[in-house]
Amino acid sequence: MVELALALPLLVFGVVGGADLARAYALQIAVENGSRAGAEAYAITSLPSVAEAKQAAIDEINRTPTAVATTSMVTVTTTQSDGITACVGTSTIASPCFINVRVQYAWSTLIAWPIVPNGGTFDRTTSMRTFY
Repeated sequence: MVELALALPLLVFGVVGGADLARAYALQIAVENGSRAGAEAYAITSLPSVAEAKQAAIDEINRTPTAVATTSMVTVTTTQSDGITACVGTSTIASPCFINVRVQYAWSTLIAWPIVPNGGTFDRTTSMRTFY
C-alpha cells in the first residue's frame, strides 16, 4: 500500500502531462496544416479571395479535437517575390505574386502545472506562388 501511495501521484502526473504534451503537438500540426490549406485555397482558385483562404485555414484547424480557430487568428497578404512589396494586378512570370497565410494560435495546458510553462502561441506562415 505504501508503494502505491508513493507511485500513484507520479503515474497520474505522467499520464496527464503526456496528454498535455500530445495535445500541444496536435495543435502545432493543426496550425501548420491550416496555414498550408489557406495558402493552397487561394493559390489554386481561379477567382481567389481572402475570405476563402481564411475559411480554408480555419476549417483545417478545427478538424483537430479541442482546437477552436477564429478569423482573428488568420492573416492573409499578397506580396511580390521580395516578401515586402504588396502585389498589385495579376501574377506574371516576370513579376510573380505570392500569397502569405499566417496563423497564430494561442493555447494553454489542461492543468496549471507548477514550474513549467502553461501555454504559448503557435505561429506559422506559409507562402505560395499564385497562378491567376
